[in-house]
Amino acid sequence: MVMTAFGDLTRAVSSIVLDTFGEPVVFHLEGQAEALPGRGVFSAAHQEVDASTGVPVSTVQPVLEVRLEDLPATPTEGDAVTVQGVLYLIVEVRPDGHGFLKLMLHKGGGHEAPTHPDP
Repeated sequence: MVMTAFGDLTRAVSSIVLDTFGEPVVFHLEGQAEALPGRGVFSAAHQEVDASTGVPVSTVQPVLEVRLEDLPATPTEGDAVTVQGVLYLIVEVRPDGHGFLKLMLHKGGGHEAPTHPDP
């Protein structure tokens, strides 16, 4: 991998952010016998989604940012992670090109009971 000044600076700043704002997490990765401790920066920000109806809908998108070199294996879609005691399914993995991954999450690890059952 070719190192660039921008890449080096991005990695340094990202490491500071992870060290400052990161929190302990537990990865549940396919092919790993045991859960794996890790560290990441978690956020669950609101975002507007336009479902092609012209009416914006507000939703929450939980995201965990992690440093790839800190992990014994690369998380993939379908793996899970526990953050703040809540299990999340990893639904998308977005590498940033500088050694970090943005993991798009779905609360409940795919096994969550509906909060509003049908009448």
